[in-house]
Amino acid sequence: MGREERGCGATAASGGGDDAPDCILVVEDSRSISGLLAERIDDELHMRALVAHDRAQTRRLLAEQAGRMVAAVLDLDLPDAPNGEIVKDVVALEIPAIVFTATLEDDLRDHLMRVGVADYVVKGAPESIDTVIQSLGRIRRNRGIGVLVVDDSRSARGHLVALLRRWGFWCEEAANGERALERMRAVEGEIRLVLCDQNMPGMDGVTLIRTLRQHFPQHRLGIIGVSSYGSGLLSARLLKAGANDFITRPFLEEELGVRVNLNVELLELLRQAEDYARRDPLTGLGNRRHFAEISETLAETAERTGQSLAAVVIDLDHFKAINDYHGHAGGDTVLRAVAGLLGETVRRADLLARAGGEEFHILSLGLDSEGAVRFAERLREAIAALPVRYGGEAIAVTASIGVASYQAPSVEALLEAADQAMYEAKRGGRNRVVCAPMTQ
Repeated sequence: MGREERGCGATAASGGGDDAPDCILVVEDSRSISGLLAERIDDELHMRALVAHDRAQTRRLLAEQAGRMVAAVLDLDLPDAPNGEIVKDVVALEIPAIVFTATLEDDLRDHLMRVGVADYVVKGAPESIDTVIQSLGRIRRNRGIGVLVVDDSRSARGHLVALLRRWGFWCEEAANGERALERMRAVEGEIRLVLCDQNMPGMDGVTLIRTLRQHFPQHRLGIIGVSSYGSGLLSARLLKAGANDFITRPFLEEELGVRVNLNVELLELLRQAEDYARRDPLTGLGNRRHFAEISETLAETAERTGQSLAAVVIDLDHFKAINDYHGHAGGDTVLRAVAGLLGETVRRADLLARAGGEEFHILSLGLDSEGAVRFAERLREAIAALPVRYGGEAIAVTASIGVASYQAPSVEALLEAADQAMYEAKRGGRNRVVCAPMTQ
């Protein structure tokens, strides 16, 4: 089956079905361009491209698969729709549309914006395909991002919401500052961006922004001030209150789109940097900093609820010998394999981290000594059975594990007890579990 004949749900791995990935609709009469777009979408976005070469094919696909279409890339000049009629077919179904066209005059650009396309890209430039792929990726990520629009004018809110939905965002609305704060509490953590009008009865934009900033730092929530009475003084007041950006009505749809997407991308970069500071880059597990931050919360929960707290310290046996024989790349392969196994084995509520080198720490709430030992034995057996290969050779992996579970004065004391038990396991011959004496 050729790429262009595949349905939205057709994947080599899944064979289709309800859990099949979402799709990108590509409408393009040039088979070379549609094939290149489909390949890039598959390889870089890991999504299926559903390709049509004319309006009739497109309408059939829309009837069958519109619910799975994340976005569409549309050629304006089709054999049975030479004047861009396909755009209205797609936009009417609220599918974000990117027009990929050979020419674009100002009148056509204005028409496309009025119709409701998300973006347009002119063919021919060396980077044009790259731009389309980047825009599709942005729209897909926007699907998981909530935007709160705050404005006392229903028509102004509606206009902003319609524009935001073009770019894939989902939206909440509030008619005033008080209602906005209620919505933020109701959907806490899901709203990533607020578009806030300045001139509202009661709580104005500056006051709302200051209030939001008391609870949401700039790396967690983006805020764009909006006003019909823009001035340098007003923009300065909004920015000093904590807004990330400011835009004055009337604005071009493209300008708002660029500002919104740039602010969202900046938030993503800040979150990514914060995540990297707490995550081990080799294994993807949390690092010591992450473990230290979360462990205190688990300890407080254990004390408040009267549950036991278990620490498990895992150290891979003879890891230096693995590095010496297979090189550091071979050792890294082992670490990633063990980290993957641990990530799949521990409970979602457990705290797991790579503590450094070949050592991993687990903190588990509600496990007494016997339960912690049984848990550690399962881990030990799974690690010993883990199939790891590097350079065509199998690598045998075992681990020495120390366990401690009791009402320790601190997490550090609990980990220290488990660490000492791990060293006892090493001295006892390795590939074994030892429970700290205080817990037996």
